Amino acid sequence: MLSCLVLTAGCWQGAPWPTLRPIGTIETCFTEKFATPRQGAVVPDALARLKLDTLEDGVDARAALDGLEAYSHVWLVWAAHLNGHAAARAKVQAPHLRGGRTGVFATRSPFRQNPLGLSLVQLRGIQGDTVLLSGVDLVSGTPVIDLKPYIPAYDAPAPGSTCRTADWVDPPTLPVRFTPEATAALERLRPAASKSHTPGLLDAASLRSTLEQSLAADPRPLYRWRRDGGDGAEYSVRVDGVRVLATICDAAVTVQRLGMDDEDCDTTSV
Repeated sequence: MLSCLVLTAGCWQGAPWPTLRPIGTIETCFTEKFATPRQGAVVPDALARLKLDTLEDGVDARAALDGLEAYSHVWLVWAAHLNGHAAARAKVQAPHLRGGRTGVFATRSPFRQNPLGLSLVQLRGIQGDTVLLSGVDLVSGTPVIDLKPYIPAYDAPAPGSTCRTADWVDPPTLPVRFTPEATAALERLRPAASKSHTPGLLDAASLRSTLEQSLAADPRPLYRWRRDGGDGAEYSVRVDGVRVLATICDAAVTVQRLGMDDEDCDTTSV
């Protein structure tokens, strides 16, 4: 799958073009596409770790990371490996446009000629060849192509400049409510979930905040929004070893029940 996502060696305007290969695979608290946030800024509490285990032969990961600890944020360049099929169109249906179309280069859709993504995330620390991150909008297992420090003097707009965005890109968030049953289950499940293979949100409060942040951004795909309408329906969400059943409508989100991935909590697939 990945071989079709990266640029292969060749020639561009007479100059050699190298093969792009991942520097590592990221491990996050999101194990499936649904409810993985479309932008990391909406889930500042979402944890991840990036292990630099696929560098070129002879490149030492620890040496390559030397000095990165001086920065608070980094850019991740990654490959959209879960697209499922090649899709490069001039116009795409952005989820927040509710069926409306706009030019692909006016969106951050992963369905583009070169299915690469760019995420600004917070650097929490470095442990050997592994980078600890938060505010990540990637499915666990996503191949990362490059890692660069965020430098405000260069990356932020010049002081005094006017920034503008399309009026549809930042809709209001949905209020999120937990039922008493869901709250009790969260307190019960959190110690078990923290032992999973994922980074582990070590307490119930941080898991709850990540769920709230993700669900408040309305993760419903366009086809489900069309099918279910604004009245809402039940959705199954997996975060950090916990499976969640939530009711999502145009007005609010209600988290109904929680269970471990290997438990039956009467969830319905998205």
